[in-house]
Amino acid sequence: MSKSNANPSEVLRAAQASLKFGHHQEAIQLIQGLLEKFPLHLASHKFLAKIFVDSGQSVDAVAHLQVILGLPKYEQADVAAYYACLNQMIAGRRFSDLEHASSWLSNRRPNDGIAWDFLAIAGLEQYKYPLALEAASKAIKILPENPHVLNNLGCALTSLERCAEAIEVLTKARRIAPEMANVHNNLGNAYRFIGRYEEALDCFERARQLAPNAPYIYNNLGLTYRSLDRCDSAIEVYHQALNLQPDLFQVYPNLVEAYRHSGKVRKAIEVGQTALELTQDLPELWSAYADALRDGGYLDEAIEANIRAISFKTDDESSFNRKVYTNILFCLNYHPDLDAQVIYNAYKEFDTRFAQSLMQKFKAFTHEKRVDKRLKVGYVCQSFYNQVCKYFLIPLLEKHDRSQFEIFAYAQIPFEDETTQHYKKIVDHWIPIRSMTDDEVAERIRQDGIDILIDVSGHTNSNRLLVFGQKPAPVSLHWLEYGYTTGLSAIDYFMTDAPSVEGDCDHLFSEKLWRLDGPAYVYRPDLRLADLNESPAAQSGIVTFGSLSRIVRINHRVVRIWAAILDAMPNSRLVINSGDFKDPIVQEDMANRFMQYGIARERLDIGFSSPSWEVLRKIDIGLDCFPHNSGTTLLETLFMGIPFVTLQERPSVGRIGSSVLVGAGHPEWIARTEEEYAQKALILAHDIGGLANMRRTMRQEMQKSPLMDEEAFARSVEKAFRGMWTHYCEKE
Repeated sequence: MSKSNANPSEVLRAAQASLKFGHHQEAIQLIQGLLEKFPLHLASHKFLAKIFVDSGQSVDAVAHLQVILGLPKYEQADVAAYYACLNQMIAGRRFSDLEHASSWLSNRRPNDGIAWDFLAIAGLEQYKYPLALEAASKAIKILPENPHVLNNLGCALTSLERCAEAIEVLTKARRIAPEMANVHNNLGNAYRFIGRYEEALDCFERARQLAPNAPYIYNNLGLTYRSLDRCDSAIEVYHQALNLQPDLFQVYPNLVEAYRHSGKVRKAIEVGQTALELTQDLPELWSAYADALRDGGYLDEAIEANIRAISFKTDDESSFNRKVYTNILFCLNYHPDLDAQVIYNAYKEFDTRFAQSLMQKFKAFTHEKRVDKRLKVGYVCQSFYNQVCKYFLIPLLEKHDRSQFEIFAYAQIPFEDETTQHYKKIVDHWIPIRSMTDDEVAERIRQDGIDILIDVSGHTNSNRLLVFGQKPAPVSLHWLEYGYTTGLSAIDYFMTDAPSVEGDCDHLFSEKLWRLDGPAYVYRPDLRLADLNESPAAQSGIVTFGSLSRIVRINHRVVRIWAAILDAMPNSRLVINSGDFKDPIVQEDMANRFMQYGIARERLDIGFSSPSWEVLRKIDIGLDCFPHNSGTTLLETLFMGIPFVTLQERPSVGRIGSSVLVGAGHPEWIARTEEEYAQKALILAHDIGGLANMRRTMRQEMQKSPLMDEEAFARSVEKAFRGMWTHYCEKE
């Protein structure tokens, strides 16, 4: 009688004999033939499951174990074998298989906390954080004291930016398992995400002591050093991570960022290129490389790299994709050759992809519609610390009429300093929001009953624009830091001044333009280091032009016109100074761009020094950049008695210079063509006596101008707020 016709016991003995003599495939075929006739033969499934588990074929093993576990009389050993398969999937990084297999097991055994924990791991490793949180939450109800389950729950909460909850969970895990390096590592990440960097460092250092050969700990330690601006320390530990595991490719984006922030932009670009030769499948690497290219002045290449970064994840809920798209918008803002309508269309696409879905979270307002009531005004800002926004924001907050306005500060700050303490004193309510989700922030704003909500940050890093996408207040607007539209249809107004949006440009903003009576901001300089000096040209006879702008603003059009001005004025030189020019290689790259137009290297002073006042003392005439004008440095230039020439282009970032000059009472230095720009610069340069006189008188003139009239500006803004509120009250 053939084996195929034998009874199951005989076939099973034959298969075991084949296996004993090393004939694995023959044994498998015998049992598979048996299962064709007896598909629920338990011993056969156990036989094949063991073979596949022992040989690492976890997917095949799971198929047979699922049959076993689907029967009423399975054993705990069968569950253990299933766990072994899941662990094999983790070791092999087959997380899609892990998700399917652990999902089946958790549905079959809903009271199995370990099964839910495996599903949580699958969610974490595939960036499916809601799935991970749901699974870990179910696991913790069954195994409330299991440190591994607590650890995964903490990871899921951190990944969903619910860091306060994560810290509570991970602290409990650390108390239960103080020698578990992963818990210290993940607790460090939660602290890092909300800006508690010193506590994060302590966690990572303890994790490193417990697991000195774990490269991911060095990577996270580097991220914390980078957040503390200790870039050299970050670079050192990133290299340690790569020495431990050369194929830990996720370290490379962080290494690129550390070199970029340390001022070594050329090195950052080179590291990015080297890493992309090793792998092109890491979106974070493309994004970091794009940032380095942007800081090197290579806008087109930066946009292309960002597009590659955003192409990996099709989920528009992805915070990574949102960040990368914001970086694309940043590059478009500075692009010298793109049409304003093309740029605006990209902002509208951001709204479509990331914000419009939030309309489902809109809630009806219950605010009292009385036009003369005391208004609750909320400022959402990431710059409530020693940052340039203080020169504009502090005077407004200090001068607000508290009898008419109650001021709330929603602080998305990376850390606190002395300036933060001052902000706390000049507002009525201080609400830290860095550790809160967008939903939580929106709900807090509703609970506070905010009437008018101001976004100060725009599309800068760590913004909270998606809070505004939920429309948590009846009136919302953008003002100050970013200088252009948010693109969000949920934001009502863009508050600015007439020079910034002169002419027919309303169609280039998603918000309704609200033009203030005076300038768009008021300026309070730091007087501690801003001593005036005599005009350099009056002393040496050599006129010094200068700019303190970032490299991203100094494009091919700007270089061509500046070179033409230098060529037409042989007895002159040019100072270019900003943090982007710390790197000597970047300095020489910029010099070469001018030398191509015949400008000798010795006429160019390119570098970085701080504070800005020291550089401005060497300059006679400021040259603004275009199509994206400079920012705070324009006001600092005038305050040091130095005239500057600006070219009016795209609204509104291309008209910052016009706004400043109109506010200062010098619209005659505003040009509307590149040729007129050069002419105005040369006219100023040929009047050395006039330059010397302006050096002596312009500061006092500026102090009397609307740009520094804090009371008038506060009243102008409050009139705008009251007008916006009246419009809301009068609507049906």
